[in-house]
Parts: sequence; structure tokens; C-alpha cells
Amino acid sequence: MVDLMRASAARHCTLHYEGQPATIEGDPTQIRQVVMNLIINAADVVDEHTGRIIVRVGVEALTGSQLATVDCADDAAPGEYAYLNVQDNGPGMDEPTLTRIFQPFFTTKPTGHGLGLAAVQGIVHGHRGALRVHSVLGAGAQFRVWFPLAPVMPPDGAPRPPSAQSRTSAPLRTR
Repeated sequence: MVDLMRASAARHCTLHYEGQPATIEGDPTQIRQVVMNLIINAADVVDEHTGRIIVRVGVEALTGSQLATVDCADDAAPGEYAYLNVQDNGPGMDEPTLTRIFQPFFTTKPTGHGLGLAAVQGIVHGHRGALRVHSVLGAGAQFRVWFPLAPVMPPDGAPRPPSAQSRTSAPLRTR
């Protein structure tokens, strides 16, 4: 999706992609929607001369105590997750805005509809994932989304939990 991400980011900002792909189970259209909504939101708020968006993907293990600190993790269980991190150097959000960003129809954009982040939250929840937002007024925002890794299918056909070996060789895709 790197080419699609670059095409979706505004022409006036720089998009950087970093990371190691992983395989998750999920609806590819919905996962693309999460990626695109986060990137388009970031592109809409960055400065036209110095705008920068960094997209990182990878794998990490989350403990129960870590999941307890995220914004949306109702059905998420401790374990290994693929993550998507979208960070911008825009103006950031104040606390009152942060408390409302997932409300349907809430928007800070003059032409926005306020459904993008509500959709992101719903998709993450529906995929048993987790979501965290960090923003500092004047210093940008960072959205981190976790999706459970797909079980590894060995030659004998019995699914096994994801392992370090399977993470390093699996491409970024959904099943």
C-alpha cells in the first residue's frame, strides 16, 4: 500500500515509510480504510512547507497491563500484534479535542464529515485490535493501531500461534 499511501498524502507533505511487514487476519478493505483514514487525517493537518508523516509497521508483544493503557482494546488479549503507527508534525490536539475525536460526526476540518476516526475505531474493535492516540498541542499527533497476527499454518495444517521466525518472513497482507 506504500504507493497508495503516497498518492493519498497531500502533495505538500513528505511521507516516510519504515518497518518490517507482518501478516494479520482481517478484511483487506477495512484495513486499507484504517491506513488511508489515518494518513489523510495527518496530511490534512500538516504545514504545506514542512509537513511530514511517518508511517511505521512492525510486530510487538502487548501485555495485559499495556493493553489497559490504550484507548480502544475491549476485545484485545495479551499477545503478539502487528502494528501501524502514523505520526505527523502538525499542530497536535488539545485535551477537549482528544476526548471527542472518535465521536461520529465530530470534526475540526471545515470540509470534514467526522466519520474517519469513528470508522477506524470500529474497524480496530471489530478485528480484536487496539488503538492509542498521543498528541501534544503544537507538536503533532501519533496514532498507533495493533491487529492480532495471523496464526502460522505449518505443513501439517494445524495452526500455531505466531512466532518470531514466522514474523520475519511473512509479508504485510491480510487473510
